[in-house]
Amino acid sequence: MGQAQKILTVTLWGVLVLVMVAVIGAGAWDRWRKPAEELPILYDAPPFALTDQDAKPFTDKQLAGHVWVADFIYTHCAGPCPLMTAEMAKLQKAIGDPGIRFTSFSVDPIHDTPGVLKDYAATFGAKEPRWTFLTSANPADIYTVANGMKLSAVPADAENPPIHAQQFLLIDPDRRVRGIYHIQDPDSMRKLARDAQSLAEESLTGKAR
Repeated sequence: MGQAQKILTVTLWGVLVLVMVAVIGAGAWDRWRKPAEELPILYDAPPFALTDQDAKPFTDKQLAGHVWVADFIYTHCAGPCPLMTAEMAKLQKAIGDPGIRFTSFSVDPIHDTPGVLKDYAATFGAKEPRWTFLTSANPADIYTVANGMKLSAVPADAENPPIHAQQFLLIDPDRRVRGIYHIQDPDSMRKLARDAQSLAEESLTGKAR
């Protein structure tokens, strides 16, 4: 085999290897993107008009265009709420995209005034405007939102504290619920972080088109 033919053969093999790497890489990218692209549209989250921790009106329209994560808690909860809020704080740190928002609804709005929520938010390092805590002068407003989000929420009575779901919802920029994640499942919580970031990137790609 002549020198020129050897050079040609090596070059062709090099091109073939590059093509194979590109194909494999594309397949790996598709697999990485697959979870976000396959997130189902479960149902629409309800509209709402509530009050935030700064005592300012806050509506669902302020989340339009954002991917956001929602949960229901109350500040004096001795059960799962501290764990849920700590997990939300982890998500706030883990997800670098500042456009992804976090929204915690108090299921005890009579006790959880804006001032109480403000102090609670500070305890967990909540960053505004990314993470909003919501209450209402009319407790029924909160329970209407929970019902619309298909999550259990029961107000306190003389013998029992409020009851609420221990789940996080992932909601897309069009106010559609795209995933439900249980606080007691570490794998589910890790998936929530991945899905939120991927969904945000997917939304940006859609806008670019």
